[in-house]
Amino acid sequence: MKKSFTLVELMIVIAILAILAAIVIFALNPSEIFKKNRDSVRMTDLNTLNKAIVFMSSWNTSEINLGTSTYIYLSLPDSSPTCSSYALATLPTGYQYSCVTSTIINNVDGTGWVPVSFALDAGNNYISKLPVDPVNNINYYYSYNPGGSFEINAFLESRAFVNDFAMDDGGDSMNALEQGTDLFDMPTVFPHNWIKIPGNSFYGTSDFWVMQYETKYSIDGRKASNSISMPACRASEDMVAWDWAKSCGITWNTSNIISSPYGDVLAGTTHNDSKAICTALGGHLITNSEWMTIARNIEQQPSNWTSGEVGLGYLFNGNSSDTNRGYIAFPNSPAGNDVDSGINRNIRASHILSNGNRIYDLAGNSFENVQFDINDTLLANLPNDGGATGWRYPELSALINPGDFLSLDQIQPSNPDWDSGQGIGTINTNTAVQSNKVITRGGECFDMSDAGVYSMRLYRGPTSDAGNGAVTTRCVR
Repeated sequence: MKKSFTLVELMIVIAILAILAAIVIFALNPSEIFKKNRDSVRMTDLNTLNKAIVFMSSWNTSEINLGTSTYIYLSLPDSSPTCSSYALATLPTGYQYSCVTSTIINNVDGTGWVPVSFALDAGNNYISKLPVDPVNNINYYYSYNPGGSFEINAFLESRAFVNDFAMDDGGDSMNALEQGTDLFDMPTVFPHNWIKIPGNSFYGTSDFWVMQYETKYSIDGRKASNSISMPACRASEDMVAWDWAKSCGITWNTSNIISSPYGDVLAGTTHNDSKAICTALGGHLITNSEWMTIARNIEQQPSNWTSGEVGLGYLFNGNSSDTNRGYIAFPNSPAGNDVDSGINRNIRASHILSNGNRIYDLAGNSFENVQFDINDTLLANLPNDGGATGWRYPELSALINPGDFLSLDQIQPSNPDWDSGQGIGTINTNTAVQSNKVITRGGECFDMSDAGVYSMRLYRGPTSDAGNGAVTTRCVR
C-alpha cells in the first residue's frame, strides 16, 4: 500500500522550504544586486561618454563645441531649459543648469543633453545615442560641465561601488563617479559629499541627508582651497574664518560653501550665520534630534571603538590631541592642535554608520553649531548636574536635570554610564546666564577627552562671536 504525506508533514516541508528560500534571498541580497547592476551600467556609460568626447575633441579640434563652461548639463528631461521643474541645489554665482526635453535627450547631433556633436561624416556618428542614468530621477542622474576641459558625473547606489570606485577616481566628490579631463571642473554642490542617515523613530527622524564633511569655502564652488587669501586685518593659519572676513567688510557668497574633504575648515560662524548658510544651500542647520540620530548610530558600530567592540575601549573622538581616543593632526606643531582636513585622514577622523556611509569630524577638529529643534527654540533652562555653579564641566553621566531637553536621552549615549573615559565627551555650561542659549557639539582639536560625538557646549547666544574661531557648520537636507 502506498503511503502519502500527511497534512502536518506537508506543512513542515513547506515551512522548511520557505525558511531556506528566505535564507537564500537574504544571502543574495537582491536589492544590492540591482544597485550594483545599475552602477555597472553607469560606469560603462560614463566610460563611453568620456572616450567619445575625448575622441571628438582631438578629431575635430577646430570646430568642436563642448558647450558653455558655466552650464551644468543634466540627463534629466525637462521642458524648462534651466531644469526648473526639479528641486536642484543652488549653484555658485554665475552657473546655471541646462536640460532638454525627453524627445531629444538622446540626440548625438549637439541637441541632446550633452551639447556635443558626435558626427564623423554624413550619416556616421561616433556613438548612436546619448546614454541616460538607469534611474534618471532627482536622486540619480548624469551631469556634464565643459570648459577648456570637461567632467562628467554619475551618482552611485551601491556602497561597495562607492568605496571601490567613486572614492578612488581622483575627483573631489566622494560619492559620485567622475570622469573627464579635469575632475575638479564640476561645482561641488548637493548631493556631492552628502550622505544619507538612517532615521530613528525615537528621535522622530526619517532618513535624511547630511554633509559628510565640515563646511569648506570655495571661490567658484569647485574644489575648496587651502590658499584663500585672508584680509590683512585678520589672518588664520588653518581655518577660513567667516567672522573675521565679515569684520573686515568682506561678503562671501553662501552658495560657494561646500561639503568637501579638501581645503580649510570654514570656521568662525555664529549660530545665525550657520542657519543662513544652510538655508542658502537648500537645507537647514542640523537639529539636536538629527545629531543624536547620528551619534546613537555611531556608538552601536563596533568599528568606531578602539577595541572593535561596542562599549570597550574608546569611541573615536577625532582630532582632539588625545592619542588614546583620537589623534593629533600635526604632532610637530607647537600646540599639536591644528584643525585637520584633506583625504587619507587618520581613521579616527571619521565614523562608520550602519548603512556603510562614513561621516567625518563629528567629534574633535571644530565645534559645530546645532539648533535645538527645527523652530530653533533658544534654551532658557540648561541641564543641571546637581549643584555646581559658575562654569561647569560635568560628565554626561553625572547629569540629573536635562533642563529644556526634557529627557537625558536627548543628550547622553544609550548607556548613561559611558563618559569621557569612553571617548563620549563632556558638557560645558555656565550657570551665570541661562537664557537664550544655543548648542555647539562635537569638541575642538585641543579638547582631548572633552571631545566626542556627545560633547556639548551651552553658553553662547545666537549671535555670539565664535571666540577662537573653531566653530563651524553642518547642514541637513
